[in-house]
Amino acid sequence: MMTLFRQDTGNGKRRAGTCEFSSMPVPQAVIRKLLDEADPSLYVMSPAPWRFMLFSGEGRQLYMEAVRQSYPPHLADSHGSWAAYQYTEAIPAHLVVVAPGNSPEDHVLPAKAWSKRFCILAAEQGVHAVWKMNDYQQHPVFMNLMGLTSSERVLGVFHIGYGEQCGLPSVATGRPASELMTVYDHLV
Repeated sequence: MMTLFRQDTGNGKRRAGTCEFSSMPVPQAVIRKLLDEADPSLYVMSPAPWRFMLFSGEGRQLYMEAVRQSYPPHLADSHGSWAAYQYTEAIPAHLVVVAPGNSPEDHVLPAKAWSKRFCILAAEQGVHAVWKMNDYQQHPVFMNLMGLTSSERVLGVFHIGYGEQCGLPSVATGRPASELMTVYDHLV
Protein backbone atom coordinates (compact mmCIF):
# COMPACT_ATOMS: atom_id res chain seq x y z
CA MET A 1 0.00 0.00 0.00
CA MET A 2 1.60 3.25 -1.07
CA THR A 3 -0.01 5.90 1.08
CA LEU A 4 1.58 9.29 1.34
CA PHE A 5 1.77 10.83 4.76
CA ARG A 6 2.63 14.09 6.41
CA GLN A 7 2.09 15.57 9.81
CA ASP A 8 0.82 19.10 10.12
CA THR A 9 1.89 20.09 13.61
CA GLY A 10 0.08 23.39 13.31
CA ASN A 11 -3.37 21.80 13.52
CA GLY A 12 -2.51 18.48 15.17
CA LYS A 13 -3.83 16.41 12.27
CA ARG A 14 -2.19 13.49 10.56
CA ARG A 15 -2.69 12.62 6.94
CA ALA A 16 -3.04 9.07 5.58
CA GLY A 17 -3.50 9.03 1.82
CA THR A 18 -6.25 11.47 0.99
CA CYS A 19 -7.77 11.34 4.47
CA GLU A 20 -6.69 13.50 7.37
CA PHE A 21 -7.29 11.93 10.76
CA SER A 22 -7.10 13.80 14.02
CA SER A 23 -5.12 12.21 16.84
CA MET A 24 -8.36 11.80 18.84
CA PRO A 25 -9.04 8.08 19.40
CA VAL A 26 -12.33 6.58 18.25
CA PRO A 27 -14.05 4.96 21.26
CA GLN A 28 -14.60 1.21 21.00
CA ALA A 29 -18.30 1.82 21.72
CA VAL A 30 -18.58 3.86 18.50
CA ILE A 31 -16.96 1.11 16.43
CA ARG A 32 -19.15 -1.55 18.09
CA LYS A 33 -22.25 0.50 17.28
CA LEU A 34 -21.14 0.87 13.65
CA LEU A 35 -20.60 -2.89 13.37
CA ASP A 36 -24.04 -3.58 14.81
CA GLU A 37 -25.76 -1.01 12.58
CA ALA A 38 -23.96 -2.12 9.43
CA ASP A 39 -24.98 -5.71 10.30
CA PRO A 40 -22.62 -7.87 8.24
CA SER A 41 -24.97 -10.84 8.66
CA LEU A 42 -27.11 -9.28 5.93
CA TYR A 43 -24.23 -9.76 3.47
CA VAL A 44 -22.67 -13.07 4.57
CA MET A 45 -23.92 -16.04 2.56
CA SER A 46 -22.09 -18.72 4.55
CA PRO A 47 -23.36 -20.14 7.86
CA ALA A 48 -20.24 -18.98 9.74
CA PRO A 49 -20.05 -15.25 10.60
CA TRP A 50 -17.22 -12.87 9.89
CA ARG A 51 -15.16 -11.72 12.85
CA PHE A 52 -13.38 -8.46 13.54
CA MET A 53 -10.05 -7.55 15.11
CA LEU A 54 -9.67 -3.98 16.39
CA PHE A 55 -6.19 -2.50 16.82
CA SER A 56 -6.23 0.84 18.61
CA GLY A 57 -4.06 2.64 21.14
CA GLU A 58 -0.90 0.68 21.81
CA GLY A 59 -2.41 -2.30 19.95
CA ARG A 60 -1.64 -0.48 16.70
CA GLN A 61 1.98 -1.52 17.25
CA LEU A 62 0.96 -5.18 16.78
CA TYR A 63 -0.81 -4.36 13.52
CA MET A 64 2.12 -2.31 12.25
CA GLU A 65 4.59 -5.08 13.04
CA ALA A 66 2.50 -7.63 11.13
CA VAL A 67 2.32 -5.32 8.10
CA ARG A 68 6.02 -4.45 8.24
CA GLN A 69 7.15 -8.07 8.55
CA SER A 70 5.01 -9.11 5.59
CA TYR A 71 6.86 -6.67 3.32
CA PRO A 72 9.65 -8.06 1.11
CA PRO A 73 13.04 -7.25 2.73
CA HIS A 74 13.88 -4.39 0.35
CA LEU A 75 10.53 -2.69 1.09
CA ALA A 76 10.76 -3.34 4.83
CA ASP A 77 14.11 -1.53 4.89
CA SER A 78 12.96 1.43 2.82
CA HIS A 79 9.42 1.77 4.23
CA GLY A 80 9.88 0.71 7.86
CA SER A 81 9.65 4.24 9.30
CA TRP A 82 6.77 5.03 6.93
CA ALA A 83 4.83 1.99 8.17
CA ALA A 84 5.59 2.82 11.78
CA TYR A 85 4.21 6.34 11.38
CA GLN A 86 1.17 5.31 9.34
CA TYR A 87 0.03 2.43 11.47
CA THR A 88 0.92 3.68 14.96
CA GLU A 89 0.44 7.46 14.73
CA ALA A 90 -1.39 8.68 11.61
CA ILE A 91 -4.30 6.25 11.78
CA PRO A 92 -6.14 6.00 15.13
CA ALA A 93 -7.62 2.50 14.63
CA HIS A 94 -7.45 -0.50 12.31
CA LEU A 95 -10.38 -2.90 12.03
CA VAL A 96 -9.42 -6.19 10.37
CA VAL A 97 -12.35 -8.09 8.83
CA VAL A 98 -11.84 -11.87 8.85
CA ALA A 99 -13.95 -14.50 7.07
CA PRO A 100 -13.98 -18.24 7.67
CA GLY A 101 -13.10 -20.69 4.93
CA ASN A 102 -10.69 -20.77 2.05
CA SER A 103 -13.08 -19.68 -0.68
CA PRO A 104 -12.51 -15.97 -1.34
CA GLU A 105 -15.27 -15.91 -3.95
CA ASP A 106 -17.86 -16.46 -1.22
CA HIS A 107 -16.88 -13.33 0.69
CA VAL A 108 -15.16 -10.70 -1.50
CA LEU A 109 -18.22 -9.18 -3.17
CA PRO A 110 -20.34 -9.19 0.01
CA ALA A 111 -17.40 -7.57 1.85
CA LYS A 112 -17.18 -4.78 -0.72
CA ALA A 113 -20.92 -4.11 -0.47
CA TRP A 114 -20.87 -4.24 3.33
CA SER A 115 -17.80 -1.99 3.52
CA LYS A 116 -19.68 0.74 1.64
CA ARG A 117 -22.55 0.53 4.12
CA PHE A 118 -20.11 0.69 7.04
CA CYS A 119 -18.41 3.77 5.51
CA ILE A 120 -21.74 5.57 5.02
CA LEU A 121 -22.84 4.85 8.58
CA ALA A 122 -19.44 5.94 9.90
CA ALA A 123 -19.65 9.22 7.99
CA GLU A 124 -23.06 9.86 9.55
CA GLN A 125 -21.33 9.57 12.96
CA GLY A 126 -18.51 11.92 11.92
CA VAL A 127 -16.06 9.03 11.65
CA HIS A 128 -13.94 8.27 8.60
CA ALA A 129 -13.54 4.63 7.65
CA VAL A 130 -11.19 3.89 4.74
CA TRP A 131 -11.51 0.33 3.36
CA LYS A 132 -8.30 -1.29 2.10
CA MET A 133 -7.71 -4.63 0.42
CA ASN A 134 -4.00 -5.38 -0.07
CA ASP A 135 -1.80 -8.34 -0.92
CA TYR A 136 0.00 -8.24 2.45
CA GLN A 137 -3.29 -9.11 4.15
CA GLN A 138 -3.00 -12.67 2.77
CA HIS A 139 0.75 -13.00 3.36
CA PRO A 140 1.56 -16.01 5.61
CA VAL A 141 3.67 -13.84 7.95
CA PHE A 142 0.85 -11.31 8.36
CA MET A 143 -1.69 -14.08 8.92
CA ASN A 144 0.55 -15.78 11.49
CA LEU A 145 1.28 -12.58 13.43
CA MET A 146 -2.44 -11.76 13.45
CA GLY A 147 -3.09 -15.19 14.97
CA LEU A 148 -5.17 -16.29 11.99
CA THR A 149 -5.42 -19.88 10.80
CA SER A 150 -5.11 -21.27 7.29
CA SER A 151 -8.89 -21.71 7.31
CA GLU A 152 -9.43 -17.94 7.64
CA ARG A 153 -9.09 -15.09 5.19
CA VAL A 154 -8.64 -11.34 5.69
CA LEU A 155 -11.30 -9.63 3.58
CA GLY A 156 -9.95 -6.15 4.16
CA VAL A 157 -9.03 -3.57 6.76
CA PHE A 158 -10.75 -0.36 7.78
CA HIS A 159 -8.49 2.51 8.81
CA ILE A 160 -10.71 4.51 11.15
CA GLY A 161 -10.52 7.96 12.72
CA TYR A 162 -12.06 11.37 13.19
CA GLY A 163 -10.95 14.27 11.07
CA GLU A 164 -11.50 16.32 7.97
CA GLN A 165 -13.57 15.03 5.07
CA CYS A 166 -11.72 12.28 3.26
CA GLY A 167 -10.93 12.77 -0.38
CA LEU A 168 -12.79 10.13 -2.34
CA PRO A 169 -11.66 8.97 -5.74
CA SER A 170 -13.77 10.39 -8.50
CA VAL A 171 -16.19 7.79 -9.74
CA ALA A 172 -18.16 8.10 -12.93
CA THR A 173 -21.77 8.04 -11.91
CA GLY A 174 -24.36 6.41 -14.08
CA ARG A 175 -28.05 7.07 -14.27
CA PRO A 176 -30.00 7.03 -11.03
CA ALA A 177 -31.35 3.55 -10.27
CA SER A 178 -34.90 4.92 -10.25
CA GLU A 179 -34.53 5.72 -13.96
CA LEU A 180 -33.78 2.06 -14.64
CA MET A 181 -37.11 0.87 -13.23
CA THR A 182 -39.95 -0.20 -15.49
CA VAL A 183 -43.37 0.15 -13.88
CA TYR A 184 -46.18 -2.30 -14.60
CA ASP A 185 -49.24 -0.84 -12.92
CA HIS A 186 -51.90 -1.68 -15.49
CA LEU A 187 -52.71 -4.31 -18.09
CA VAL A 188 -51.40 -3.65 -21.55
